[in-house]
Amino acid sequence: MESKLLGHNEDVPKISAPSIAEHREARRDALLVAATQLMLSGTPFTVAQVASEVGLSRSAVYEYYASAADLIADVLVDEMALWVDEISPMVEAESEPLARIETWVRGVLGYVKDGRHVLVKSAGSVELPEARRVQVTSMHRELVAPLVQALTELEVPDIRQYSAFCWGVLDSAIMRVESQGCDAVAEGDAVMVFITSGVGK
Repeated sequence: MESKLLGHNEDVPKISAPSIAEHREARRDALLVAATQLMLSGTPFTVAQVASEVGLSRSAVYEYYASAADLIADVLVDEMALWVDEISPMVEAESEPLARIETWVRGVLGYVKDGRHVLVKSAGSVELPEARRVQVTSMHRELVAPLVQALTELEVPDIRQYSAFCWGVLDSAIMRVESQGCDAVAEGDAVMVFITSGVGK
């Protein structure tokens, strides 16, 4: 009986946290950190590479993620959530709609200037699972929500159209800062000229 009990105990995986739930969360965090670093390197990665970085078997990673694309989706969602959390308080501190838009524009470009947008950019070329793509789209809407709210207060006739135009101009500024090394402040000035002229302010 004793040998059987010892054999059973040997099969129990060791955990490095107070509980199994915390252990799993720590492993997930480690996988996200490893995937993030690989994404920042600009090289496509596999589940096996992430597993190697964390010191797990490939099959162990599949307990958390069905594919590399699923793991990338989690990195992207987490990063966009951080982006929203960073910008939102700055925007909400402004009382005037145009001031909130400008703070939002500067916040987005500041994030890009810091080099963190590369994660969002690198994930854009990956075919995400449908459910995760919906989640990412929802996060993008949350990111753009301060612009939409401010344009609503400014009584822009077609908010969906103009918010899309504003994002298009800002996205062009993002690409200029990232790929051409343009000055983020100057690009923000130009974006605000476009937005203010469009709303007649």
